[in-house]
Parts: sequence; C-alpha cells; structure tokens
Amino acid sequence: MLELTAKTEAGARLVALAETLAQELARRAPEHDREATFPHSGIDALKAAGYFTAPVPVVHGGMGVTSVHDTIVASGRLARGDASVAIGVNMHLVVLLNVVRRWQAALDGGDARRAAAFATFMEDLVRDEVVMAAAISEPGQDLTRPRTRAVRVDGGWRIDGRKAFCTMSPAATVLHTAVTFVDASGVERYGYAPVPPDAPGVTIHGDWDALGMRASGSHSVTFDSVVVPAGALRGGFVVGDANAYMERNLVAGLFHASASLGIAESAVSCSLRSVHLEPDARSRMLLAENAIELGAVRASLSRAATLVDEGEHELLALFAETQAAKAFVNDACARIVDRALALSGGAGYLTGSPLARAYRDVRAGSFMHPLGANRAYDLLGDVALGREPVLH
Repeated sequence: MLELTAKTEAGARLVALAETLAQELARRAPEHDREATFPHSGIDALKAAGYFTAPVPVVHGGMGVTSVHDTIVASGRLARGDASVAIGVNMHLVVLLNVVRRWQAALDGGDARRAAAFATFMEDLVRDEVVMAAAISEPGQDLTRPRTRAVRVDGGWRIDGRKAFCTMSPAATVLHTAVTFVDASGVERYGYAPVPPDAPGVTIHGDWDALGMRASGSHSVTFDSVVVPAGALRGGFVVGDANAYMERNLVAGLFHASASLGIAESAVSCSLRSVHLEPDARSRMLLAENAIELGAVRASLSRAATLVDEGEHELLALFAETQAAKAFVNDACARIVDRALALSGGAGYLTGSPLARAYRDVRAGSFMHPLGANRAYDLLGDVALGREPVLH
C-alpha cells in the first residue's frame, strides 16, 4: 500500500528528516516506555536538526514547511519511532503553524506592522531554541472558559490554576497556558500566556504515569500566583466564542491523528514480519482488513489537511472536516493495531513488544484536543443538522 508523501520540496526534506529521527527514537522507546522516563536525548536530537522550527519560513530561520499537509505527514513518520515524542512535538508545531498562518495572512492583507510582529516572534523562537508545551487541559474543562485565571496586577498579570496532561513539559522553555481574564473594558476573555516553566509559583508535578504514551512527560502543572509581564497576555477572544476557538485549533486534531497513523503503520509493519509464508485464511482476512482501513485512514487525513492548506472553505466546514478525520483516524487506527496484535500471536502480547506499546499508545488519540470523541460527535451532529455548534 502506498504511504502518504509530501507535496512540496521543503515538506519532502522534513519527511526524510523525520524518518531518520524516528530510527533514533525507536532505539530508546522501549526503555522509556518501560520506565516512564522522558526522552531528553531524543528531544535534543530534534532540536539540533531544526525540527521544532520546521514551519518557520526560510527567510526567518526555519525550513519553510508551511504546508499543514506536509508537516502532518512528517509527524506521522516521527510517531513510527516513538509516538510519545511525536505528540509533544505536535503540540509545539500546532502553535507555531498558527503563527505562520497569521503571518502570511498579515502579509496578504498588507498589514506590515502585524506581519513584522509575527516575524519577530518566529526569529526569536529560532534564536532561543524555544520549545512550547501546551498547558491547556483541565479536569471538567470548559473549552472557552478555562478555570485557570489571569488577574491584572501592577506591571502584569497574576496566573492561578492547575493544568492536567502538559505534554513535553520536562523539555519546555515555554508553557503555552490557556487562561480566562477580564480585559480593560470589563469583557471576559480567553487567551494564551507564555509562562516560563522556571517562573516562581510554577510547579511541574512529575506525576505522569499512564497506560500508554508513557514517555510523553504529560505531567500536571500548578500555577500559584505566577506573575507574567503585561505584554504576555494580549487580545484573546470573548468567552463562548466558538468561531475563535475553532480558528485557533483548526489543525490540532490532524496532528493528533497523525500520531495514530504512525502508530498503526508501525504496528502493521511489525505484524507483517511475524506472519508465516503461507498464512491461514483468518490471517489473510486480517491483513486485507488492515490494508483497506490503512488506505482509508491515509486518504481521510490527507484530504482534510489539503483542504486546510487550500483555505477555500468557511471555518465551520473546515473544522468539521478536521474533526471528522480525527475521529475516524483515531478509531480506525485502534482497530488496525488490534488486528496487528492478533496476527502476532502471543509474542505481541509481551510487555516489551512494540505491538504491546502500540496497543496502549494508540488509544490516547480519541480523547486528545481539540475535541475528544464525545465532543467531536456532538459537533458533527450539530453541523449535519445545520445547527450552530456550541463548544464548552
């Protein structure tokens, strides 16, 4: 079966780089999974290779991979080596691609001041080797009204709250933190504040111990009277504004789906090595079913990413497409891994088997942001009925 390929030269270079890096990640993945340790050396290798700055235009110091499609293809390749690393890198890339897209929109719209501000942000990120971890998830979360609050104080903002699942937090230089705040006009808004992980009052709890994605460093984080400068929190959008939320999270679901794809592809490759030269009828059926679903998964993910790159459709339609692709890919990839495990027999059931790790890791995709499975089906049902979706 044909795998996904990049559509641009810059994207092809990134995919090749991801394949090389995946080989290095794969060598250490079993140990990190077994011990639930964070792969600092793998993150260092990605930083040295420029992977964290790949979407930044060449003129501003990056690799110029501005295509969502191509970045997602590369992320899937990276996940073949270690999905725990890939999901953390993906969250960084989601934020960065949003900046790149806004920079391009400012250029296209003739807004030189705004374009220059985004360019400065990208150049600073490249120079300082910034690694962003998403401090967004909260228990019982309201998507457009985080419980974590930012309150005005002299010279800045005070942030208080607790986040769950702050993936890649052990390597972060910035915690991209979702907060609710009140603007100068008294309007309640939702925005993001860049918080240094070593700022006074920040505690990364080191408590990540999960079924799968055990090397992701998805620790909970507490913000206790953390003060950031006034300029750290700007703009934001009105609490309850679904359109603003969808615009800022348009590509996130595709990146999480790409991790599921990489896990499934790796599992299929592993299972093929364990199949006898003359497989029985049941094994042939499992192989065929995996080939069918893997083709469908690749097609769904590629189509949704291409639609985002084209940018020719209204926001709700695009967001629904990306969430539909995420929901399908996550579910289908779990089925693919299940079949791969069945094909392997007892060998794949052993703790140290890559199939055992894939079986656990692939199940994380369904509850990842921006919409877990329950919220995704609510939204897609509303869109199918022509209703205005409500995100909360």
